[in-house]
Amino acid sequence: MGRPLHSSRRSRWTSALVPVLAALSGLVMAGCSSRPPPSTTALSPPASSARPAATPKPATPKAAVPRARLPLGVYEPSEAASWSAVAAFGRQAGQPVKYVVTYLGQDDPFPATLSQQAAAHGAELILQLEPTMSMARVAAGDDDAYLDQLARDIGAVGHPLIVSWAAEANGNWYAYGATRAPVADYRAAWAHVMSRFTGVREVTWMDTINRTYEGAGRTSDYVIPGVSLYGIDAYYSAAGDTFATVFMPTLAQIRAVTSKPVMVSETGIGPVTGQVRSIPGLVKGVRASHLAGLVYFDSNQGNSSPYHQDWALSPAALHALRTALSGK
Repeated sequence: MGRPLHSSRRSRWTSALVPVLAALSGLVMAGCSSRPPPSTTALSPPASSARPAATPKPATPKAAVPRARLPLGVYEPSEAASWSAVAAFGRQAGQPVKYVVTYLGQDDPFPATLSQQAAAHGAELILQLEPTMSMARVAAGDDDAYLDQLARDIGAVGHPLIVSWAAEANGNWYAYGATRAPVADYRAAWAHVMSRFTGVREVTWMDTINRTYEGAGRTSDYVIPGVSLYGIDAYYSAAGDTFATVFMPTLAQIRAVTSKPVMVSETGIGPVTGQVRSIPGLVKGVRASHLAGLVYFDSNQGNSSPYHQDWALSPAALHALRTALSGK
């Protein structure tokens, strides 16, 4: 498939951009017919006792069942300084934001203020931890001081959040990624990291996997046991990209290994693909695939390459998102 389409990061320690796929099911409507009952003959009552036939009451229409709300998340570049951009994204999308993704480089402190702001607005953080320490050292406990402090800070704030550690490892752009670190070390490091948060009930673990591509690590090697949720990071960066081509192959590979929930943990639609025409298919694909949520990377990274595009949604694209989410 050529070069990987991997995700985009804001951390000052790491940067890698990128970024598959939707099977849409159809409903078959079958008609039916019925014959009227055979006519019967009855004696008419005397005229004096005849009563007018009762007028049948019109059938009461059944109330429409409201469509379940699709959990929506966002990354906004200014979110650490102000909640206003997150709130504006939710208003324009027609529903409150459920998830706010943020990125921590090696030894970055826990963003307590952002976590509190999210909780105050009924949202949760998705905390993406981006280690630079080798997987062998993490598994040996060399990062325990930081992990233990992070666990204490999360517990002290007391708000539920999702933690994803060492994301997109099936790609080769991070030091812990495919071809750059042994899979056994990566899996051992994951298990060790989770063990440092034993008893921290606020944490839901998510294993984030990048869109598969030719030359990527085998997806099943990076489906970590013991987590509650899996994420797919994938971007619409080329003309003709669709949910089916961007997400479905990776989704199928994950579901071949686990039945646990999967969400779109990071995505963006570039100008080359076309935001307005692609958003309805994205939302429809997420719903049809029964995914647990959709997180949009709402940032303008320029247009210097397929890996740096203006992912930020235009007003017309936000209107398209609002319409798609509403089911209209």
